[in-house]
Amino acid sequence: MMNSKARLSVLTVLVVSAVAVGCMPLHPPTSAAPIRAAFYYPWFPEGWSQQGQSLFTNYTVTRGQYSSSDSAIVAAQIADMKYAGIKVGIASWFGQGTTTDQHWPSMIQAASGTGFGWAPYYEPEGISDPSPQKISDDLFYLWSHYQKALTTIVGKGMLVFVYNADDPTTVKGCDTVSRWTQARQLLAQQHSLNIYVDLKVFPGYASCAGTIDGWHQYGPASAVADFSKAPGDGSYSISPGYWKSGATYGASPFLARDRSRWQTSIASMVASGARWQLITTFNEWGEGTAIEASAGCRNPAPAGTYCAWGRDLLDDLHATP
Repeated sequence: MMNSKARLSVLTVLVVSAVAVGCMPLHPPTSAAPIRAAFYYPWFPEGWSQQGQSLFTNYTVTRGQYSSSDSAIVAAQIADMKYAGIKVGIASWFGQGTTTDQHWPSMIQAASGTGFGWAPYYEPEGISDPSPQKISDDLFYLWSHYQKALTTIVGKGMLVFVYNADDPTTVKGCDTVSRWTQARQLLAQQHSLNIYVDLKVFPGYASCAGTIDGWHQYGPASAVADFSKAPGDGSYSISPGYWKSGATYGASPFLARDRSRWQTSIASMVASGARWQLITTFNEWGEGTAIEASAGCRNPAPAGTYCAWGRDLLDDLHATP
C-alpha cells in the first residue's frame, strides 16, 4: 500500500539522456522556453484507504475512487493537464516491481500519441540512500520499459524527478550530489546515457561539488516556492492548498484554498521566467494539494470553505499559458 508522505520536504529533479523515437521532446535546458509540469500520483486504488482511514482525503473526488490502472481514467487526466498547459506528468515510482511500477503501463498507453509525456518521480531516494549503481540500474530499467511516452529534453534525454525526504537518520546533502554525479557517469559508461540533474535545495547546496544542472524546492504548505534564480535551471512551484487527511481544518501545517491567491500565484510563476513551472499537485488527495476536480469537502470545514472547485483551477492555468 502506498503511504502518503508529508511532502513538506524538498524534491530532487533530474534528467536521463538518450533520445528515442516516440518520446516527447522538449526544448533543451539552454532554451528560454519554460516547461510546465505537475506532480502526479498513480497510487490508486491502493492509496484511497490508508493510515486507518477508509477514504484518505478530506475532499469528495469528482472522479470517485478511481484506479490508476484504468487507462480511460488516465487519458481523461492527461486531457485535463494538457488543457492546463501542463506538458509533463511527474509520476511517482517506487522501484521495479512495486505497485506504482505496475500502474505505469496504463499511463504509457494513455499518453501514447497525445503529445503529453511522463517523467518518473524517483521515490527510493526518499526512503534510503541508493548506491550510484542502483540509481543507474533503475533509470535504465525505466528507459528500457517506458521510453515510448517518457519526456525527453532535446540534447539531454529522459526527464526524471527524484524525491528526497532529507531524513536526518540518513546521509544526505552533498553526499546526495556525489551519488547522483556518480550515477550519471555509470549511465554514460554502461548504457551510453547522460544525466541532467536538478536537485532539491538544502542548506549549503550551492557549495557542493558535482555535476548539478538545476535546483528546486517542494513545499505544498506554502503557496509558492521561488527558486527561479537558483544555479542552473531555476524553478517556481505553486500549490493550491494543503490540508492533510484526518487533520483538523486550519491545524499546522496547512494552506487554505483561495482562488484569487491561486490566480496570483500562477501569474507570478509565469512572470518569474523560471525554466520549470511546477504544479504541486495534480492528484495528491491525501495531503489535499490536488487540482483535479473536487465536488466538495467530506470532512468538517468552516462555512464558505473552497471545497468544490471543479475545473476552476485548470481553467486558471489554461487562461495563463
